[in-house]
Amino acid sequence: MNILISNDDGIKGKGLKPLIKEMSKLGNVYVIVPEHEMSGMSQSITLDDYRQIKDYGNNIYSLIDGTPTDCVKFGLYSFLKDKIDLVISGINTHPNLGQDVVYSGTVACAREGAYLGIPSMAVSVVNEKRPCFEKSAAIVLEIAKQFLKTAKKGRPAPCLNVNIPPEAKGIKVVSLGIRSYDESIVSKQTGKKTYYKLAGRFICGKKNKGTDIEVVEKGFVAVTPLLLDQTHHKNMAKYKYMEERFEK
Repeated sequence: MNILISNDDGIKGKGLKPLIKEMSKLGNVYVIVPEHEMSGMSQSITLDDYRQIKDYGNNIYSLIDGTPTDCVKFGLYSFLKDKIDLVISGINTHPNLGQDVVYSGTVACAREGAYLGIPSMAVSVVNEKRPCFEKSAAIVLEIAKQFLKTAKKGRPAPCLNVNIPPEAKGIKVVSLGIRSYDESIVSKQTGKKTYYKLAGRFICGKKNKGTDIEVVEKGFVAVTPLLLDQTHHKNMAKYKYMEERFEK
């Protein structure tokens, strides 16, 4: 078993070493992560520019100025080509619940691995103030063992999003919920220049009965299978009228 670990927290991510330690019990671990934190990068990739790879030894590498998705691509297309059986992204220091998966670099790593035909998992801890990465990594190992009983290679491969609360009571396989934020643009003045940034915090969840948001609040690990085909199949028929409107 050959396992590729990546993340968006970079080489100094606090969840990286515990994950490496636990996953080494399952197989050979290879690591390629951004040199620095790249949270919120989603599925962004680097085009046209060259990037350096830094070798830390023991099959651990960082990609200088590379995105999380770059890391998975560089690994699976280059020196780890045809070697990897499982991609794991994390352990992220913040939860990735609901629509967070759209923005998350952590989830993007797993999604990219699945796009490229490798069963993949994105893993995050829910409690940012009291993250226990060692316990979480042990849970990831058990989930990975179960996942690999049915997960097969092939494009696209299965992809799981996993969120782990402290003192987990068990595991629930659930859908994504909806998170609401009080986002705003704030500014600051430095000399004659004005700088802007996006700010905000999580307020609440909506329509969350039986979703990842609800179960982690109740102390369960949330496991959500992610669909890589983003087509809204139920709405296909709804927009068929457009075909007639544009026929000549």
